[in-house]
Amino acid sequence: MLNKNVARYLAFVVTSFCLVNLCRGQGVGPAVEIPTTRDALTDALWTVDNNITVATEFKSAKNVVEQEKPAFWNWYSEFGYESEYNFRGTNLTPNADGALFLDMEVSKWGFTLGFYDVYQLGTAHAPSFSIGEGGGGGTGSLGHSEVLGRFFPETVQTFFNEIDVFLQYHHNFGPVELTVGDIWFLIDRDAQTFIRFPDGIPPFRGVYGPFPTVQNEQFNRIYVRLATSVIPHIQPQITYYQTLLSEGEDHFFYRADHIPPNDTFVFYGSPGRKFQEEFFGIPPQFTRPQNGNYHERNDELGGYLEGRIRGNFPVGEWFDINPFWVIAYSYHDRTEPVTHLDENIRDPGDFKDTLRGRSLVGWSHTQVGLELPIHLLHFKGSSSADWAPADVRVNLVPFGDYVYHISTPTASTDRNEWWGGAKFAVTF
Repeated sequence: MLNKNVARYLAFVVTSFCLVNLCRGQGVGPAVEIPTTRDALTDALWTVDNNITVATEFKSAKNVVEQEKPAFWNWYSEFGYESEYNFRGTNLTPNADGALFLDMEVSKWGFTLGFYDVYQLGTAHAPSFSIGEGGGGGTGSLGHSEVLGRFFPETVQTFFNEIDVFLQYHHNFGPVELTVGDIWFLIDRDAQTFIRFPDGIPPFRGVYGPFPTVQNEQFNRIYVRLATSVIPHIQPQITYYQTLLSEGEDHFFYRADHIPPNDTFVFYGSPGRKFQEEFFGIPPQFTRPQNGNYHERNDELGGYLEGRIRGNFPVGEWFDINPFWVIAYSYHDRTEPVTHLDENIRDPGDFKDTLRGRSLVGWSHTQVGLELPIHLLHFKGSSSADWAPADVRVNLVPFGDYVYHISTPTASTDRNEWWGGAKFAVTF
């Protein structure tokens, strides 16, 4: 099944590239060039002014500079592999086999319309009650009961596919570059949770599951960015993101049988009226409505502030060195896990926090990364129209990233997180 899904994904990637090239259709008679001068390739493609920031926020594409004839529009696309999908410092595919990603963007009149897709390879799992975009829930060993003892959750994510669509507008005000935009995040997920009770008295000792957990999610966020390119080869920028919509498939009551079955089961959360009647024998008139606060998602409409410094340093005619540094502040956007309970205050809210963690107000993480664009090919067409001909540039870009979590990382992510990959980038 996995190989079939990957094959379908790759077929989609190939088809997308073909459609993009057909739509471009600005020139005829293409010719292949090997880059021989910096002006022909390096400066045209990799100067740091005129950038497009894609929906994943961690990658930055470059617009092609104007030629003698104006371009009717500018396209950018990339396809690659990364050892994990890390979003805002959070690993969303923990312990999986990495992820494939595709990005396509088109720019005209200062507007950029973009599409980003990331597809998990293999199976992901983390020692938490959920794997969510905000970071997932709390970890285990947070307390115990007289019968079941300590508990250790694990969430298994067998499928993950995220699609992002964004529209932004970019305008220069002297040395200051202003970008405003809107992003939709659509997440398709298949996951289940299992809980292990190693200290429970027989027959309750063992593993219970599968419990329901967070599934599909969708978000809408607006953002504004200020940047400048007055410093040669260096571009500082600051971006603020505000969540307008955060919703997904969540639950309030969780029940599962022992594995293997032995006529015992475990439940937690807030039971509905029917369960109260059948299990506890409470008369219908005395049952309580279900408490909707036992969900696992961080559904806060939070804000996220990111400072970034990007560098671009051409090395000869064939490749560049592009480092960057990021520091981020969360206002209820990211999540911190609950690592202990207050034994003196048995507030039911404590357990609710173990399910989803607590939304973070404070510094989230800092990140450094490096891209090494290797200039492979330059396809140049001709045009008798008023618009510039097709000017296609192909690059192989290996990359690597490191994140240090200032806040307590979620169960899916290490305090010191490393990942990397490679991609083919095409500009035309």
